[in-house]
Amino acid sequence: MRAVVTRPGAGRAWVAEIPEPTFANTDDVVVEMLRVGVCGTDRHVMARARGDGSGLPPDTDYLVLGHEAVGRVINVGTHVQHLKAGDIVVPTVRRGCGECPACAVGQADLCFTGRIRERGIVGLHGFLAERIVDKEENLIRIPDELAPVAPLVESLCTPEKALRRIGNARAHLPAKAGPLYGVQRALVIGAGPIALLAVMALRLRDIPTWALARSPTDSPAVRLIQQAGATYVPLQEVDLEQPQAQLGGFDAIIEATGAAELCVAMFGALGPNGVLDLVGGAAERNEVPIQASVLGAMVGRNLTVLGSVNANKDDWQTAVRDLSEMRRAFPGTVEAILTHTFDMDDVDVAFERVPGQIKAVINIAGA
Repeated sequence: MRAVVTRPGAGRAWVAEIPEPTFANTDDVVVEMLRVGVCGTDRHVMARARGDGSGLPPDTDYLVLGHEAVGRVINVGTHVQHLKAGDIVVPTVRRGCGECPACAVGQADLCFTGRIRERGIVGLHGFLAERIVDKEENLIRIPDELAPVAPLVESLCTPEKALRRIGNARAHLPAKAGPLYGVQRALVIGAGPIALLAVMALRLRDIPTWALARSPTDSPAVRLIQQAGATYVPLQEVDLEQPQAQLGGFDAIIEATGAAELCVAMFGALGPNGVLDLVGGAAERNEVPIQASVLGAMVGRNLTVLGSVNANKDDWQTAVRDLSEMRRAFPGTVEAILTHTFDMDDVDVAFERVPGQIKAVINIAGA
């Protein structure tokens, strides 16, 4: 069968003929892939070799890319209980280490050992193939009508986890009313797919929301922010030394760019008891100065800083529910995130960043 593959460090991807996945266990499910999203993580995988070779699945010299996916069930094992042929599913990405308490209870996003594998990223083949096999427990059924936009479920589960953790961090506060234990003002940093979905998730909960990014005010991403009822502020108009002077203080901030200098600056935008959740990890190793007074403010204003990676199955299921609700609450906005569509044979251009692109998807043959 055909698949889009790479070798970490090769700097590119290509279409290859690979063996059919093995259907060997009674809880296995065979899925015909429909479409797969393209993500910055894919580019990182292609660009960066892992010195120990651990990025490749066992006994192969290539990695099938793709981790934002939707497919149709075509066969199930005899012990599969909840899925049947014809069901539309999204596959989760992370697989646990099998050793720690978190992974033992299905919380691989909280793995203690770090010896996880992620499909299409590290150690396991991804979903940019004509067919995959996975365990029933790793597949989430979705409404059929969600299939055209379902690669966004993986993107949305990250801000869903961030919102869950922000709520957990505020659960001790006396302000119990309203979503996220009294969040009255929220800020999202960035204008990529995760940031846009975070904005929509906050607005879905009727939380007044601002977005801060470098995007021009007439860009497609900014129009989507505004259509969701959020306020957009260009980054260049804000003094990051004193962001509250213009923006005011925020109860919750989701930082979705991974820019280290913005992560540090956002400490200054938090109001009392505020929570900053970092969902975009900085990859570079440059130093970023931080004033001692920033740490003092964390103490004096009871601030909380979190880092959220991946998500657990509950977050995926919440993402499915919220994506459906977003389509109803903000007509056309979810579909508009998917700006570019390619076929598998377009692999040489599908992973390129182009002007105006928010999210690209690759249609698998027959989708």
